[in-house]
Amino acid sequence: MSYDALLLDHDGVIVTLGDRTALSAAAHDALETAGVADPAPDAVDTLSVAVSPAELDAVSDRYNLDPDDLWRARDDGVRDALLAETRAGRKAPYGDVDTLADLPLPTGIVSNNQARIVEFVLDHYDLAHHFGTVHARAPERSSLARKKPRPTYLEEAMADLAVGNPLYVGDSESDIEAGQRAGLDVAFLRRDHNADQTLDLTPDYEVAGLDEVVEILERESPKLQ
Repeated sequence: MSYDALLLDHDGVIVTLGDRTALSAAAHDALETAGVADPAPDAVDTLSVAVSPAELDAVSDRYNLDPDDLWRARDDGVRDALLAETRAGRKAPYGDVDTLADLPLPTGIVSNNQARIVEFVLDHYDLAHHFGTVHARAPERSSLARKKPRPTYLEEAMADLAVGNPLYVGDSESDIEAGQRAGLDVAFLRRDHNADQTLDLTPDYEVAGLDEVVEILERESPKLQ
């Protein structure tokens, strides 16, 4: 298989995941901001990570809230939390990110996180220049319908880079599904947070680091041979 580009998820691939306690606190505060005096723990958990449109609607209905207002408060709170984690050095690049520095292939980021968070993290750690495009969520409710496992961000990134057959690297089952729906080969990257995860979908590769991704590209991409 000849690859002409590399697309990567952001959180859990390029940089460490956000601290779950900080994300839970942001979700709790968002519910309080929206007028919920004592949010239930399960509602807080629902809004902390990987929220679906149906889950947002369920929490909004439960507390008689406008879902757009609740989501705006949630996304603003998560932004503030993750920017603080980044400034403190707790949300940081993995040590193998440097292996991408001199890769002579178009490279892009495809993330379900907010674009304003992804762009801040990349700028903060001077990584933005490694990537020719970044596709991630807008901080609004409608963006939930564009998230992976839908292939939308992958297809848009491919169009931006003018490529037809990138290798896609992710760390979740939704990444595998999104890549497959886009017709791409997928490398599933196992880090500490997903080392023991059992997969229902089968990726084309399983790797333990970005250095192994580069090895695949060196083997399969004519530009690197």
